[in-house]
Amino acid sequence: MTRLNTKDHNTTRISLGRLLRSYQNDEIEPEQFRNLIYGMNLLLAYFKHASDLEIERRLEVIEDQLEQQRP
Repeated sequence: MTRLNTKDHNTTRISLGRLLRSYQNDEIEPEQFRNLIYGMNLLLAYFKHASDLEIERRLEVIEDQLEQQRP
């Protein structure tokens, strides 16, 4: 199996698809597949959390700007 690219959310998602296809084609053992899926699931959850934090930060900036505009 080729190296899994996990640089960011999009490349991890693409690597997950390749991993699933490898498993479907019996190119990877079930135990290794489960371990990799578990790790990728954790990584994708981290990416989602980081994205949520960025959205929250941006929302706070907008709220602060609106607060400053009030008379």
